[in-house]
Amino acid sequence: RHAWTVELHPRDNMKESYKVTVQDATEFPLYYIRHYGPRNDDRIDRQLTYLWIVHFPKRHEEIRWQLDDEVADHKWVKLDEVATWLANDKANDNAEFKSEGGVRDDGPDEGDFCHRTIRSLLEAGLMRML
Repeated sequence: RHAWTVELHPRDNMKESYKVTVQDATEFPLYYIRHYGPRNDDRIDRQLTYLWIVHFPKRHEEIRWQLDDEVADHKWVKLDEVATWLANDKANDNAEFKSEGGVRDDGPDEGDFCHRTIRSLLEAGLMRML
């Protein structure tokens, strides 16, 4: 795995910084694709995604965070709880989902946390961490 050290400024303050280690979570980037079908104007999301593991020098509770507007809500989850959390979220998936008119559709967002496409990215990253 590749790893490097960077300075983190959790409150966008140059005087407050932490040296963190960033490490590849997967050997290669993952290709993310999600078909929304007619329920969302046939939107298709495609992106090449790198997953990283970030090691902080302190526990997250000891760092004062200032998150931007794109973070509507956040939750810190212990690593040993994540697999169970994702499995419980997966239980909400509707295995019988039928797309409209035969058009490809990856299904609605039924989990408490996220839809199955995002969850698959998390599971891929977790395999390297557990």
